[in-house]
Amino acid sequence: MTDSYVSPAPPPPPPPPAAAPAYDFIRPFAFVFEDPNWVTKILLGGVFFLLSFLLIGIFFISGYIAQLVRNVIDGKQHPLPEWDTLGEYFTEGLMLFCVGLLYSLPIIVAAFAIGIPSTLLNAVEHEGARNLGGGVLGCASCMVVPFAMAIMFFMPAGLLMAVTTRRFGAAFEFGRVWEFIRDNIGNYLLAIVIYIVARFIASFGIILLCIGVIFTDFWALTVSGFAFAQVYRMSVRR
Repeated sequence: MTDSYVSPAPPPPPPPPAAAPAYDFIRPFAFVFEDPNWVTKILLGGVFFLLSFLLIGIFFISGYIAQLVRNVIDGKQHPLPEWDTLGEYFTEGLMLFCVGLLYSLPIIVAAFAIGIPSTLLNAVEHEGARNLGGGVLGCASCMVVPFAMAIMFFMPAGLLMAVTTRRFGAAFEFGRVWEFIRDNIGNYLLAIVIYIVARFIASFGIILLCIGVIFTDFWALTVSGFAFAQVYRMSVRR
């Protein structure tokens, strides 16, 4: 008599895929205060922000924020950098300033191309010419403002590419930049909202005898840097 055949048990079902981590909307505003040396770092940042009125300070700040972005991407517990590599900050900040300038160049050119003829027409002592100047300016603004907003929307991703690769040209690899935005659009929009909120909060620094605004504005830059770095860290395509 033969043994009856017993079919093997079916394999267990595969585990459900792990849920993607949610974008942390709060930590960009709070991470600075988790650093034991945050007061010194923010005070020094405020000093360099003050020097930004002489242009030179913005180079150091841009390089500092770039290092902050990389620290966030690398998952460091306290990503706020020390102010100890000023030469590197200046060099990278100068590169990033040039990136931002080139991104803004079409807006600058358009502003001059529209503003100068409109100003000349408005200066003419003829009502028809002045009306024409106002009409030209109004119509041109309707076209230029959306164009400028599109560039400003695109620029943070371009800067991210330059910061993470340390290459100037990476900011202008527009196909790669667009794919990054498209594939991470939800988090990218959240980072933009955080930037707007941080700038609004920073404006209250003027209450602190006006001078406080240089420190709150620098804090807002660190918030924005963290927010966009978090997008890159969670990105599905880099």
